[in-house]
Amino acid sequence: MSDPSDQPHAVAATPAAARFVFVGGLHRSGTSLLAELLKAHPEVAGQVIDGMPKELEQEGQHVQRVYPVDDALGGPGAFAHNPLAHMTERHPLATAASAARLEADWAPHWRGVEGAKVRLEKSPSNMLRARFLQALWPNSYHLIIVRHPVAVAFATAAWAARHGGGKRAASAASVIECARHWLRAHDLLLADLSSLTNVRIVRLEEFVSSPEAAQRTIDAICADLGLRRVAVGELEAAAGRGAISAGVNRKYWRTCKDEAEAVHTALGALEPRFAAFGYPLASLDPAASAAPAEPSRNRLGTVS
Repeated sequence: MSDPSDQPHAVAATPAAARFVFVGGLHRSGTSLLAELLKAHPEVAGQVIDGMPKELEQEGQHVQRVYPVDDALGGPGAFAHNPLAHMTERHPLATAASAARLEADWAPHWRGVEGAKVRLEKSPSNMLRARFLQALWPNSYHLIIVRHPVAVAFATAAWAARHGGGKRAASAASVIECARHWLRAHDLLLADLSSLTNVRIVRLEEFVSSPEAAQRTIDAICADLGLRRVAVGELEAAAGRGAISAGVNRKYWRTCKDEAEAVHTALGALEPRFAAFGYPLASLDPAASAAPAEPSRNRLGTVS
């Protein structure tokens, strides 16, 4: 007879004092901004991975041995197309043994554990394995940040060009492929939301639109997690960051307007799908962005 610990769903709940918070969202969507601010909270333990190259962003995916890292799945702008990236409670690795291994792999890298109520791990592809992580830790909390697909597409394609051979500009084909990748990743996320117990969606544009909007979002997250209220300015100072900037998409609005006809045609054909997530092309214009009265809980665009 097989060991029950090797069977899916044979996972005990994590004690409340050690609750996990998983931050996810596509590359260039603001995961690092959100994670760094939250890690600066005195009741949040974060990971500090000594010797990790800066471009790996202190992500826990790079120091674990359970699931493949984003680069092995295709990397930024591609990983969601790989079937291995989408992990749910039905995955054969959704076992107590996997939870124990992840705990052991991450244990040397936690900082600020003393007095912390939660432990925060950030990796972009957490957005596609939230159901898997929830199976391992049923009381885990999942924080997904989303950003306008066209901004993500241009930013990701430009990053890939800089890191993949020294090019300075992204090709039109890579921009279009990154936009399609955004849709694939968010289609999967949308389908997963109803299976997640503790999840919050944060729109980057809303989060950075004003100091008041940023504070509302951080307050909502802290309320979800039972953390005391801390001013965003204090978190920025503790994290060593400057004030949050509202102009995160401004240069991509200009770039989009200046792009060739082929890019406009391709992005225009995708606009109905972008709009279903609350991101029509015109909303890339900073003048069109506005923060809602309250941050969203688990909606993704106009589709609930």
